[in-house]
Amino acid sequence: MVALVAMNIKQSPKKFSFLVVLTAVLCAGALHGRREDKSQNAGAGKSGDYRSRTIYVALTNRFHPHDPYQPYVDPQYPNATNSVNCFTGNCDTEVEYRSFWGGDILGFIQKLDYLKDMGIGAVWLTPMYEGVRDYGTGIGYGTDYHGYWVINYDRVNPHFGTWDQVRQLGKALHEHGMRYIQDITLNDSNPNDVHVFGRLYYGVKTEKLLIDSYADDFDSSTGLHFYKHYDNDPRCIEEHKLPDGQQTDWQLHHCSLVDLSGYNQDDATIANYLIGAGKLWLTNGVDDFRLDSAKYPVPDFIASFTQEMIKKSRQLKRGVPYIVGEWSAGGAGGDPKSLAFANRYDTYHTNLLDFQLAIHLNQYIGGAVEDPSQQFSAQDLAAYLTKRVSAFDGRDDWQGTFIDNYDQMRSIVRLHKLGVGVEESKRRLDLATVLLMTVRGIPIILYGDEQYLGRDADNAVSIPKYINVSNDDPWNRVGMTSFSEDTRAFQIIKTLAKLRQDSAAVQRGKYNPLYADQDVLVFKRQLRSETVVVGVNRGLAKQIAVPGATGLAPGSYGNLLDPSEHSALQVTPTGFQIQLGQLGAVVVWLK
Repeated sequence: MVALVAMNIKQSPKKFSFLVVLTAVLCAGALHGRREDKSQNAGAGKSGDYRSRTIYVALTNRFHPHDPYQPYVDPQYPNATNSVNCFTGNCDTEVEYRSFWGGDILGFIQKLDYLKDMGIGAVWLTPMYEGVRDYGTGIGYGTDYHGYWVINYDRVNPHFGTWDQVRQLGKALHEHGMRYIQDITLNDSNPNDVHVFGRLYYGVKTEKLLIDSYADDFDSSTGLHFYKHYDNDPRCIEEHKLPDGQQTDWQLHHCSLVDLSGYNQDDATIANYLIGAGKLWLTNGVDDFRLDSAKYPVPDFIASFTQEMIKKSRQLKRGVPYIVGEWSAGGAGGDPKSLAFANRYDTYHTNLLDFQLAIHLNQYIGGAVEDPSQQFSAQDLAAYLTKRVSAFDGRDDWQGTFIDNYDQMRSIVRLHKLGVGVEESKRRLDLATVLLMTVRGIPIILYGDEQYLGRDADNAVSIPKYINVSNDDPWNRVGMTSFSEDTRAFQIIKTLAKLRQDSAAVQRGKYNPLYADQDVLVFKRQLRSETVVVGVNRGLAKQIAVPGATGLAPGSYGNLLDPSEHSALQVTPTGFQIQLGQLGAVVVWLK
């Protein structure tokens, strides 16, 4: 285990070295591990629990350009920004989708009232560090509109804004009762075969060269390379052929992720540079972090990074930050290494984005239109939700849960490709949203899902067997075109975000299935005397009668999702009845 010496990296990042203090870090992990549940929750909802929050994730450049529309245009690379306003729906080419649209920090601030009305408690924004500036040639390249091709963590990408605007964003979010989650790339900088070929800088006011290129990356102060260079190793040649989730630990931590310049975190200069970047962004208003590609960096470095962020946050008189990491194929039933990582929270202080749950939620709402290999009934989902609790050692309620993410095909598009009609696709997505907001975990809403945003632009026929893991890049990163608060999806999120804020049972209560068949799942979330009952139905309308003791108080209860349904749930001493419409859902709060 490696502990890092405190330093001022802005002066000369090549002069610092690691201090190996195994005992110190392990003790710190033991001290901070379970206290996370209390300290990182400061200011979260009425209960003071981070699990009371609903997170909203936005691709910064595709959310909203500030009014009036005047996007940043790089004087050296003007073609990197589209010449038309794509937010009005005028863009339909791949080049336009891989260029900058004009969404920025000021535009995001202008829509905070919209997010507050939806009940959002935290905002996760894609990276806003200074990135590559030109439009790279070749298939799948384009610009750094997504923010993941970094050239300097110490500066803000002018396409998104300035340091003053970052601080303004943090202040505005706090004034709206929200926390600021910043995405950070700890695994890699930028492509090694295009743009700037792995070049990396440091410095806020005066920019200085740290790494010339992937090919010229020797660190004379440590005798190591800044980047990993194992692509010709037979193990890495094999790794590039393996399905996601089947790599060995060695392959994860040594082989390049596609053509990206992967950091050698064993090099002290790089490790200290990345930790310094995290501290810099915390100082300027960030509260929490999402760790991009968290399964690839050396695990000891993740432990050191998160520990240093905890220390810095406390120096700033804040609690422990909420940190969630991306582990594709991770979760119960997925890559077992993901659970081994997540269940060592006392060491790594990192929760996971639950990819396996997302797949199963999508399979459930797909129903009969799914490929036979993808069929997942309500009974399967009921059992999986039970399995998930033990798989995460009871910390499943801290993991980040989602339906959609901007790396994969949007659910609304996926359903369309499977042959489901427009309106029915919306109702099916609503079912997934109800489940997302009420199962154990911290729900994450992808920007636009509340507007049923999606674009089936490529018109390609996807193979149903693989449709739940298709990426659909770049069409899944469509820009927001509406901020209506009247869609059913918006209203569902608003209602259930409020429930999550107020209900300890939803935040941290137990999950108990009450009934399940092919299409219908009824379960309760319970904490002491408080219970929330949830029923979802992907099939035709039906009334479910379940005999036997349920532990529910006798009475007739209305549906939070539809005030006109006054008797959606009826409980007697000998059982209960629940009325579920076609593609319908019922949520009842028994206080």
